Amino acid sequence: MASALITAIDTREERDVVAARQRVRLVATELGFDGRDRVRIVAAVSAMARSFLARFEQTNLSLLVTDGPPMALEIVLAAPRRPPGQGPRTRLDTAAVRTLMDAVELRHARGMVRLVMRKELPASAVQGEPTALAHRTMAALADETGVDPFEEVHRQTVEQIASLTELRQREEQLIAANAQLREVERALRASLEEKDVLMREVHHRVNNNLQIIASLLNLQASRATEAAVREELAVVGNRIQSLSLVHQKLYRSDDLSHIDAGSYVQELCAHLQSAFAAATGPVSLTVEAPPQQIPLDSAIHLGLIVNELVTNSLKHGFRDGRGGRIAVSLQRDRADNLTLTIVDDGRPDEGSRRGFGMTLVEAMARRLDGTLTVTRNGGTRTVLTVPQPKSGPQNRSKSSA
Repeated sequence: MASALITAIDTREERDVVAARQRVRLVATELGFDGRDRVRIVAAVSAMARSFLARFEQTNLSLLVTDGPPMALEIVLAAPRRPPGQGPRTRLDTAAVRTLMDAVELRHARGMVRLVMRKELPASAVQGEPTALAHRTMAALADETGVDPFEEVHRQTVEQIASLTELRQREEQLIAANAQLREVERALRASLEEKDVLMREVHHRVNNNLQIIASLLNLQASRATEAAVREELAVVGNRIQSLSLVHQKLYRSDDLSHIDAGSYVQELCAHLQSAFAAATGPVSLTVEAPPQQIPLDSAIHLGLIVNELVTNSLKHGFRDGRGGRIAVSLQRDRADNLTLTIVDDGRPDEGSRRGFGMTLVEAMARRLDGTLTVTRNGGTRTVLTVPQPKSGPQNRSKSSA
């Protein structure tokens, strides 16, 4: 990296540090640095020059222009290293000046301690060659008549006040921007709350409409003269009830995209047991389904599956009036997969269980990417294993297929 020397200063006492500050400020001005960067450069040189003066008897300060890239003002502080046991053992702390300069490097070699600090030149100064810039800056320094410590302190104070004023203006701008962001955030929160209320109202109205449809089906079933028609209308009403229950739970939930599958299955099974109580014997229906959140689409498919399987058990397994047991379990394994198990000790009825209800179960299982197994041996055992439900685009597309 080629460089051109602008000036070199020996510092032995505080007055030399003041002179170095003045030279550095003049060089920074001549090279086109703005007021804020000038304050940073002068502050860095002042701090490190005093640190060197406190540790070494004599320090040399050199100002150079390097060609880079990028072209930069390079400030080098060099002092002979003291023999062991002489002078303070504290290390030079460069943490503060690293925030002021673009690059800071401390070197120990050949009995010398060298601190190199660089500040990239502004765009207006990088058009010339390092040697030409150095000569021009040296000429400007030659016109300087002397060092007035009081004038230098005054100039430093003025520059720092100007810098603080600029920082205060930027702080006020940031405060105003933060206030605007808070207003935008409040507006967005209000919009989200409004949408949340609207979505709850939608679920509430859908639930009411489904309840009306279920009531009309029940009314129609009560007026039907044929038993088969009454049964089919009741089955359709239960399917609608399973859908209605989903919207009812969403209306009451804080999360409009997931529902608690455990409580949903428990409430659905309780409804089915009550609906078939008059047509079956004393059937014990137990449900083991701990709380667990699943996406809305998965819950709708799962509810239809539970409705069909439990309905099949109640409708066909205990038609002769004898009692029995139905056990429903909904659990997650270590891989977070969902397993639905429905077991009854009723009479297997192959023909009825291969009707529309079982076809619907198989279709819902495919939409959930689940695996369905049915075993009949003195009763019926149905197991559905569903991979971890995900509410992604793929699931949404499947549910809308």
